[in-house]
Amino acid sequence: MHKLVIADDDEWIREGLRRNIHWDQGNIQVAGVAVDGKEAWELIQREKPDLLLSDIRMPFMDGLKLAAQVKENGLDLKIVFLTGYDDFSYAKEALQLQAFDYILKYEDNDKILRTIMNASEALEEERRKREKDIKSHGLIVNQFFSELISGSGNEEAIDREAKLLDLTFCGSVFVMAVLSLDGVGRFLKPNKPVDLELLLFTLKNLCNEVLETANCDGVQVYAIQYNHRINLLFNYRNEDAEKLKQDTELIARRLTVMIEQYLKIQAKIGIGSIGEGFKHIGVSYEEALIATQMKDVRMDQSIIFYDQVKYSSNSHQAILRTIMDYIANHYQNENLDLKEVAETVHITPSYVSTLFKKYTDVNFCEYIVQVRIDKATELLVHTDLKVYEVAEKIGYVNTQYFSVLFKRHTGFTPMEYRQQHSS
Repeated sequence: MHKLVIADDDEWIREGLRRNIHWDQGNIQVAGVAVDGKEAWELIQREKPDLLLSDIRMPFMDGLKLAAQVKENGLDLKIVFLTGYDDFSYAKEALQLQAFDYILKYEDNDKILRTIMNASEALEEERRKREKDIKSHGLIVNQFFSELISGSGNEEAIDREAKLLDLTFCGSVFVMAVLSLDGVGRFLKPNKPVDLELLLFTLKNLCNEVLETANCDGVQVYAIQYNHRINLLFNYRNEDAEKLKQDTELIARRLTVMIEQYLKIQAKIGIGSIGEGFKHIGVSYEEALIATQMKDVRMDQSIIFYDQVKYSSNSHQAILRTIMDYIANHYQNENLDLKEVAETVHITPSYVSTLFKKYTDVNFCEYIVQVRIDKATELLVHTDLKVYEVAEKIGYVNTQYFSVLFKRHTGFTPMEYRQQHSS
């Protein structure tokens, strides 16, 4: 329901408008009436109406001055002027003041109601469009930051797009942080991605509220929804590493406290390294993701800097163990690949490959093949499954390809292996 203020110095007209028109038919509520422009302005400030029906000629402050006051203060309401026969000279000025319409004082009530209803509908449409534009801009801005995190674009293209989006950076030093949440299961229902989206939307709004009140000089922080998480991009004016670390930790800790207080969720924040230029954003993000995965930090530690744990082999091996467990449980999936596994453990594909190179004798793809071949040997020896059935059981739909791989790893064809090892 939209609120309407009526302003006219003629009591007979003023009260007639209020009492004799069926405003409720247009889903309109009369919030108050005023005898002149000055009183109307006070009423507008107090009631914050959506619509104003005002006489043009009034003492103390006429309708045109009142409209100018409304426009100057950027108020979101539609104005319809009441005019007499000799007031049409004011019509041009009224339209310049962005009045929605003007109508003769002595028109019938139905026409006045229709005019105000038209203004009400126009206001609602403008608000819907404005809200849509704000949402669209927010999505575009989030996409811009997502591309920064993923490493897309060069410095020149990034600067150009930032200007188009009216985004400014206070300096060239960047740090990424990643929020990891515990105990969110109660918010989510199986196969209901909308629940996750709602949670992320709520979390992002909470982050923005906290960031608006952060009082760290020379720092800008952006909350970004990316990779099914809320992430934070810190941008700094100077390069004082110790101060940057302190400011980052202060803001991150405040966020974890607010998340726990309002959402009743335990939050952990992994923070990447501090670096220069847009290209460092992707590097810092990957490090922040890894920091959230570390297992050998104290269980009560909610803020984890990558620099504190990057040399911890125990942490790396714990992540690798998680990856290996996932492969052991999903090797039957013919589409199992590096991207799927990386998404499962919330680190980048390149880092999965790095862990395999560092801690195993084979690369990622070879490891999956080895797991499948090991399982195939078990099935060949301990079951009566045909070779093509064994191949399907371990994720290979092409029996010939499976046989080639099997011989390469064991020195036998599948049937030769079964004959050699069956009792």
